[in-house]
Amino acid sequence: MSSYLQSIIMPDERVFYRATLHWIVYVQGLIFTIGGGLFGYFMPVIVDAFFGDAAARHMTRPLALIGFGIILVGAVLLLGAWIRQSSTELVVTNKRVIAKYGFISRETFELMINRVTGANFDQTVMGRVLGYGTIIVRGAGGDISPIDNVDDPRGFHNAVMAAFEHADSDGRGPVPGLKN
Repeated sequence: MSSYLQSIIMPDERVFYRATLHWIVYVQGLIFTIGGGLFGYFMPVIVDAFFGDAAARHMTRPLALIGFGIILVGAVLLLGAWIRQSSTELVVTNKRVIAKYGFISRETFELMINRVTGANFDQTVMGRVLGYGTIIVRGAGGDISPIDNVDDPRGFHNAVMAAFEHADSDGRGPVPGLKN
C-alpha cells in the first residue's frame, strides 16, 4: 500500500481493487528518444548522399547535437511518464473510490461508494487492442475527473459497480468477484 493510501484508509476499510496507468504513457518519450538517436545517426549519411562528403563532414556535429537534443527531450518525457505512473493511485475500497495524482503537488478525489451513481469507461480502438482507456466515476455531488490511460478500465469499472451494488448500510458487505 502506498503512503498516501495508508494515511487515509479507515480501520474498517478494505481495498478491493487497485488500478495503475498503462505502459502507453511511455510511448511519446520512447518515440522522441529513439527518433533522436536515429536522426543523429542517419542524417549525416543522408546529407552525404545528397550533398557530398564535404557537406556531411561540415554538418555532422550540428546534426549530432540536434539528435542529442531530441534524445534529451525524450528522456525528460520518459521521466515525466514514470513520475506520473508511480504517483497516480486509483483504488476502490468497500467505502470509497479514491483517485490521487501528483508528485510534488497533489490532487485527490474521493467519492463514497453510497454516493456513486454510475461509472463509465471509454476506449479507442488502440485502447481496446492494448488494454487501456479512460474512466469516469459519477457521483451524486459530481464526477471524479476523467482518468486517462488506465490499465484495464473494464476491471476498474466492474469493481466500482460491484462495490456500489453490493454495499450494505455499514459498508462491510462482501463484494464477490473483485480482485485485489
